[in-house]
Amino acid sequence: MDELDKDPSKARKYLDIVEKNTHTLTRVVQELTDFTRLQLGKEITYLNPIPVGEAFIQTYELLKPNLNKKDITLIADLSREIQNLRYDGDSLIILFRNLLSNAAKFSEPGSKVKVTGTLDGEWLKIAIHDWAVPIPEGKRETIFEDFRQLENHLTRRYEGMGLGLAVARRTALFLGGNIKLTVRDDGNTFEVQLPLELRSST
Repeated sequence: MDELDKDPSKARKYLDIVEKNTHTLTRVVQELTDFTRLQLGKEITYLNPIPVGEAFIQTYELLKPNLNKKDITLIADLSREIQNLRYDGDSLIILFRNLLSNAAKFSEPGSKVKVTGTLDGEWLKIAIHDWAVPIPEGKRETIFEDFRQLENHLTRRYEGMGLGLAVARRTALFLGGNIKLTVRDDGNTFEVQLPLELRSST
């Protein structure tokens, strides 16, 4: 401790390492917890209806430290009818958290991530747009598989277990919806479609 007291820069370096490892461990625990619940089929057993806008705000508060650390700007474009629409809060937060975390993880510092929400007939559509490196064609299906990462597990630079997108897709499927990937020249868009009939009428 005396050595660290004498060298603040070294102390700061160690604190940064601890903070990074804490974030990594938190992400791993979250991914494994979500994955286990989905494996047990618990995700749609109990509905907890809250407004979509509130679910987004709760998720943003959870992710804000990591977003700020990379100086990533989060842009939200949810229509008023979407913001006030009540849906299963637990599922929405899982979807928002995993998709936004994925977008932020692969985005360069100082970039942006955009969230849009619309109603299309009997469907709720939520899309996450990033300006990260476009996902290679050969990876566009396998990234939704369990324990998949875009990079080899020995050389990857990104934290997590590779469960985020798998959890997001399983959550959407359990709710009777789906998730699709559209790759643009300047990034990627993940769009979730959820049936309105499962939302609470309360």
